[in-house]
Amino acid sequence: MSLSESEREQRDYYNRIADVYESHYSNPDALRYRKEVFDRFLPEQSFSGVQVLDAMCGGGENSVYFSARGATITGVDISQAQCDFFQQRFPDATIVCASILDSGLAAESFDLIVTESLHHLHPHVEAATQALIGLLKPGGRLLVWEPNSGSVLDSLRKIWYRLDSDFFEDNEASIDFRRLALNTRSQLLQERLQYGGNFAHLFVMSSMQFRIPPTAVSWYAPFLLWLEPLVEKIQGRFFSCWGLGLYQKRSPPGLGE
Repeated sequence: MSLSESEREQRDYYNRIADVYESHYSNPDALRYRKEVFDRFLPEQSFSGVQVLDAMCGGGENSVYFSARGATITGVDISQAQCDFFQQRFPDATIVCASILDSGLAAESFDLIVTESLHHLHPHVEAATQALIGLLKPGGRLLVWEPNSGSVLDSLRKIWYRLDSDFFEDNEASIDFRRLALNTRSQLLQERLQYGGNFAHLFVMSSMQFRIPPTAVSWYAPFLLWLEPLVEKIQGRFFSCWGLGLYQKRSPPGLGE
């Protein structure tokens, strides 16, 4: 698949599902799931004054967390419908409707970049990763939250791909975090990597794919949100839905490294 074809598919796909995506991924239970995952994973809870890029931002679901903690937010997404939701949620933030591969944003201008959409860019994941690294300041951090390649649940996810053409596209492929670290080792220092995601991820965060109405999710979400971190302690990589990695951009030789 050519790059331009892949980008058009992503734009058209997210324009088409924007309303239903918003209703599921921005409901209070899904936002609480994100908050609790970030609270457990991130080494700091204040991001006051930090320039954050929400890359492939959708309606800004991840930005909700960082904006509430003082960050200055910029969003970039290829879907105009998703950018409209982002702008409604953050009227004072900057939103760029463009491909992350050609965003027009200034190089080395962000302290933190957050993405959970690299898996939508197959087979151009490496090019997208390089684009993100280029936008990071030296010493800045890249937070990558993606479906975990090679797990048992990923194998089931691939079967679901073939059965559900409404919510899965051909250019989706889960991320191999070991390969990501290997391919970027000269540019990024891996600070932390965690695998997780089980019942709450599937039935709270991913209610859209299972066609579970958000109003129904609210009935069982508190229990699954309590259960998820307990199950994560015994999951391991091969039984986890996602990986969550934090990487620091190395400084050029002579500038602190």
